[in-house]
Amino acid sequence: MASTPEDTAKASTVAATAEAATTTPGAAEKVATTPVTRRSFLAGAAAAVGVVGWSNLTIINKAKAATTLRVLAWPGYDEKPVVGEFEEKFGVKVEFKNYIGGEQMLQYFAQSPKGTFDAIISDAEYVQKFTAQGALDVLNPADFPALKDYHPKYQDFAPLRAEGGKTYGIGTRFSFYGVSYNTKFVSEEEVDSWSKLLDPKFKNRLSMFDWYLPNMSNASLAVFPNSQTPWDISNEQLAQVKDWLMKLRPQIQSFAEQNQGLVSALVNEDAIATPYGDMDIEMTVAGYDNFACTVPKEGSIRWTEAACLAKDSMNKDLALEWIKYMSDAKIQASLVYTKGFKARAPNMKVVDFWDDEQKTIMKYIPDPKNPGKMLVESLIDLTAPRGLPKQQPEADWQAIYNAFKSA
Repeated sequence: MASTPEDTAKASTVAATAEAATTTPGAAEKVATTPVTRRSFLAGAAAAVGVVGWSNLTIINKAKAATTLRVLAWPGYDEKPVVGEFEEKFGVKVEFKNYIGGEQMLQYFAQSPKGTFDAIISDAEYVQKFTAQGALDVLNPADFPALKDYHPKYQDFAPLRAEGGKTYGIGTRFSFYGVSYNTKFVSEEEVDSWSKLLDPKFKNRLSMFDWYLPNMSNASLAVFPNSQTPWDISNEQLAQVKDWLMKLRPQIQSFAEQNQGLVSALVNEDAIATPYGDMDIEMTVAGYDNFACTVPKEGSIRWTEAACLAKDSMNKDLALEWIKYMSDAKIQASLVYTKGFKARAPNMKVVDFWDDEQKTIMKYIPDPKNPGKMLVESLIDLTAPRGLPKQQPEADWQAIYNAFKSA
């Protein structure tokens, strides 16, 4: 992800890798593992389930379109517990073309004949690239009754808004870029503000996921707290973000292009924290009990995937039914809680399909600081959607990030 989220682990699972590390005596001993990223996990998952390759794609005829739905998506949506009920209900086959990262998604779409895809799962910030091409149909929120069970910010999700109260997509899964930390060395109070990462305690003790977009947007929040559009800043404000990043640079012990690099740094105690959310989930599932995650008081970035209707779809009625299906709480409960990858669901009713352990791990539990809310709801309120730079070319942000890394 010069594509997306948080490229979180999904190919031989970070949880499984971290679990293997627990068999090695001594937390400080080095863990030799195969690097794992959200991209590589999802790519491996796609291969494992035999996803349709679609080389030499051609437009299918209308007769076949009536019994086949074609979807461009991140892996995970193709898993049997997620898609099986839809195929049985409608007597159809859903064929997936899986991509790993937003740029690959755009490439696959551009290289495919018109009408190839009926629906698209896109990271929210890339939807604007599709809409600029006129590639998506607008959706009427009233056609999706499950939206009433979504968190309010996902009932009317700003990055997907279209004119006339319509939307370009329906949210399907998301998660956060907060600060994950080792509770043996760090308390929540020591990471409850981005500014506290500048403390001498963290000098050369942080590991950072190596992608400019979330890191620079979080830096924007550190300088301009609680903005819902931290990627929409002036050139003068961008210069202030660069200055803050340069102050953070001495604290960074390592950059990890893959999620597994963060796992290794934390398990080996080379790093005691990472400005990358949800590492506590992988660690908890793997059997560790000394990792936690928080969203600083200034807020953090949140990634989101959404189901969209392709304008040139040859089977729009069926595609709309699939998008409606993906908004259902039961389906999202399976989608976001696979063995290898765990995210969060915008439909708050997923708790009806989880046990207490699942609810606790995913933070769908009461928030002691906000009576009447689940903790995940409070975190949604505190975080901002991830977005592409608004007032500058992406290259300008990338150049600042590269200067930060090499400083």
